[in-house]
Amino acid sequence: MLNVVPLNGALGARIEGLDRARANEPEIAGTISRALAKHLLVVIPGEPMAPAETRRLAEVFGTPQRQLLRYKRSGEVPDVSIMVSTLKADGSTDKTAIRAEDWHTDDSYFATPAKATLLHAIEIPSHGGSTWFCNMHSVYESLPEAMRKRIDGLRAIHGYDTPRARNRPSARTPQEIAETPDVEHPLVRTHPETGRKALYLNPNRLDRIVGLERAESDALLDELADAARQPQHHHGHTWTKGDLVVWDNRATMHRVVIDYPVGENRIMQRVLIEGDRPY
Repeated sequence: MLNVVPLNGALGARIEGLDRARANEPEIAGTISRALAKHLLVVIPGEPMAPAETRRLAEVFGTPQRQLLRYKRSGEVPDVSIMVSTLKADGSTDKTAIRAEDWHTDDSYFATPAKATLLHAIEIPSHGGSTWFCNMHSVYESLPEAMRKRIDGLRAIHGYDTPRARNRPSARTPQEIAETPDVEHPLVRTHPETGRKALYLNPNRLDRIVGLERAESDALLDELADAARQPQHHHGHTWTKGDLVVWDNRATMHRVVIDYPVGENRIMQRVLIEGDRPY
């Protein structure tokens, strides 16, 4: 029997008793989708799946979309990306893995970012490598009233790369560069399903606030990022092989703890779900 069990943290629920082969049945899919909107993060345990199976299950949450970087796309099912974050002794670890150590939300450098991200654990290290999630509704609601009034209505520029990020991203092809001009989003966005407001931050991609001098913009973004780092807004997921974790990019950030052994494989399948323009 399908059961949605809330996690002991600022967000998240575990989906127990799910036969993944039946996940796309309307009643079951509706239950899982509502759980994601309510809890912002759902964990679905099970066995590792082939890319085609992962893509089909992802359809429960919407329409899969292809990620920007072509080299990550699975050849047989290009809507599924293969995310290799294995730490390599020769220093050639994929840059995406290194940048994932910092708080971020996926796809904010697009005018229409992904609604949700699905990550499926195919191989995991013997220990370490947990993923932490931040409830951005909770962060916004915890801000002083004066700060909420100050930031409501402000807009910010997001880009594929920004000097504010600690690490540089993977290189893009000319086609990928053409597909990713800088975009403008609200600093506070409203969830289209629940109506709740969330702080829309992405320290890896957010460059500046529109209408503010650089120094003032940096100071405000740093202050907001500090608010999001407070542990009462967080939940950490320790991976088990076969786990499928889905989170709502419209109201969360996430980061990976890079504390796992060098040379031990950490390989995930990822699917992005089409979203809507933030407002």
